[in-house]
Amino acid sequence: MFSDVEKNAIRRSWRLAIPIADTVADLFYRRLFELAPEYRSLFADDMQGQKKKLIRMLAFIVKSMEWTEEQWADSVNPEEDLMLVVLAMGRRHTKLYRVPKEAYAPVGEALMWTLAQGLGDALDETTAGAWGKLYDLLSKTMMMAGVVEVEGEVSRAAAVEAEQNGEAALLTQLAAAGIDEARLGIQEELS
Repeated sequence: MFSDVEKNAIRRSWRLAIPIADTVADLFYRRLFELAPEYRSLFADDMQGQKKKLIRMLAFIVKSMEWTEEQWADSVNPEEDLMLVVLAMGRRHTKLYRVPKEAYAPVGEALMWTLAQGLGDALDETTAGAWGKLYDLLSKTMMMAGVVEVEGEVSRAAAVEAEQNGEAALLTQLAAAGIDEARLGIQEELS
């Protein structure tokens, strides 16, 4: 799916972004709301928590790029499985938050713009292509999860539990990767 060159490009560029994680989150949401101001209403007024979630999710995704082919075949705790976390996130975005499919294009554009701003010349063609491919895969996975019908409605309690499980999994992955949350601007404990 991803070549070693693509994986290394994503990991290398993320290491450059970590020291400016707060700026990355600020740039991303500023650009997203410039591209699609109508999506601002989908978020709380205070964006600090959302910005932390963005950085945590990106860190979790990048960490998963280090998995070997054998690790992808191993049985993984559902709370730590990248694809299950992304599928749950896709369902929440569609069913609970009512994020339309059309939102994924400006989100991808905002992500790529943010990487270009934050990384400058370090975002070469290979690196930009790898991030674009990664976003395409994740966004398609999220959209597919949003259209899959399951018995019953997604309850608010189930969505909150899924979000807590996802955040707990992200924290576990960050700790396993030796990534200090303070370096990511994430200093609050999850409640």
